[in-house]
Amino acid sequence: MKTNKFLTFLLAAGIIFSAGSCNDDVLDEIDTNPNSPEDVSLSLLMPQVTVNIPTAVTGTDLAWYSSVYVRHTAGAHGQLQEADRRSGQEASSVVNNVWNNIYAGVLPDLNLIIQKGSEGGSEAGSNIHVGIAKVLKAYTVAVATDAWGRVPFQEIGKGSDLRKPKFDTQESIYASIQTLLDEAIADLAKGGVNPGSTDLIYQGDVAKWTKAAWSLKARYYNRLSNIDPQGSATAALNAASKGFTSAADNFTFNKYTATAIGEHPWFQESNDRAHHAVSDAFVSTLSGLDDPRLTAMVKPVPSTGVITGFPNGAQTNDQASTQYSDPTVTVLSATSSMPLMTYDELKFIEAEANLRLNNATEAFTAYQAGVSAAMKRQIGATDEAITAYFAELPQSGAALQVEDIILQKWIAFWLFQPFEAYNDWRRTGYPGLINEHQISAPPLRFAYTTSEIAANGDNVPNVQIYTDGVWWDDKTED
Repeated sequence: MKTNKFLTFLLAAGIIFSAGSCNDDVLDEIDTNPNSPEDVSLSLLMPQVTVNIPTAVTGTDLAWYSSVYVRHTAGAHGQLQEADRRSGQEASSVVNNVWNNIYAGVLPDLNLIIQKGSEGGSEAGSNIHVGIAKVLKAYTVAVATDAWGRVPFQEIGKGSDLRKPKFDTQESIYASIQTLLDEAIADLAKGGVNPGSTDLIYQGDVAKWTKAAWSLKARYYNRLSNIDPQGSATAALNAASKGFTSAADNFTFNKYTATAIGEHPWFQESNDRAHHAVSDAFVSTLSGLDDPRLTAMVKPVPSTGVITGFPNGAQTNDQASTQYSDPTVTVLSATSSMPLMTYDELKFIEAEANLRLNNATEAFTAYQAGVSAAMKRQIGATDEAITAYFAELPQSGAALQVEDIILQKWIAFWLFQPFEAYNDWRRTGYPGLINEHQISAPPLRFAYTTSEIAANGDNVPNVQIYTDGVWWDDKTED
């Protein structure tokens, strides 16, 4: 049984990583699963989705482009350097593979788990599997709508019966995300067959999946801060009270292996392409705060022994990493974890929500808890180091501003959650992301993809990525 689980993981990882290198036009229809998984059991589908989502949805192109947009990293070579110079970001091929992974792989598999495990399905009574699939579906659909705005949702999963699904409004999708998470919580509470080790995230721990669902609810309520400042804050705090209670609950994938097909995608990108260097914005920010995470997370340049950030938007090519710094092995290795949501993020959400409700004391307490949890998660910081660092930060709730919270979230999201930092920047404007080398500010969304334009062009919204925000950002739909 152990061998089968391991082989399933390697097979899934191999499919993911090879998909990232294939031509963008390989998949030209959404909702088409080339593996025809109707006869695949839940015990095989579960490891597939619990490795595919952290890797192909969270860990590749959307993250890599977002990273240079938010100045976690800088483009040192190739496409990421072009992204830093704002060249070609309107192209429909930029993140085509992520769209295909979501709509031709992940969502069909999740819908199949829900169908097979629910009443009337071939493995009815598998309520825990269904609950997990609904949590993951909510997370995946949120990534899609946050990246592109209006996307297909209500009409997906119908296969050959509906090849050209309509694009739903982001407002309706966000309501559906909350409904999915509510259903997931109810399904998890029903019990039944436990996926155990085939669940590569929480190993079938129902309590942790339930906390993850509540924590995601808090994230997605808080995302609506521009739509309903007070209501979103109240709803986020209510959900957060049932979410993660410590870092032990973190929604994290930690099953990467030191093998060619099982490595962390960021590690593989670093070895195969090396298109990133650490941004000078990240280096200078942490240096200015005397943040102990800087020396723990960023390497000195070998030839000088000095930590040196790459200026975003500069023309210098440093694919060989001889002039500018890379992450340390403390952060980036073949077997690094991939966080999808963490306890420290939840505390920062609580801090921001309380600040919107004028609960200054509660906001400050949550803010300090978020900073402490992030420092311990990222570098194993001691209590003494954390206390010393607090001297560089706001000293009271009265002094705390939204910008302070988002800045610390931005640091906490480095290196593997830049897409969430990108969402925060679009929502709040923090931190500021313009410097003297850049042609323009980052785009406000990602361009719709080649495969979808080819297969469903009549339904694809016509948007300008540098001026048209998504609904939760500018309060308008496409």
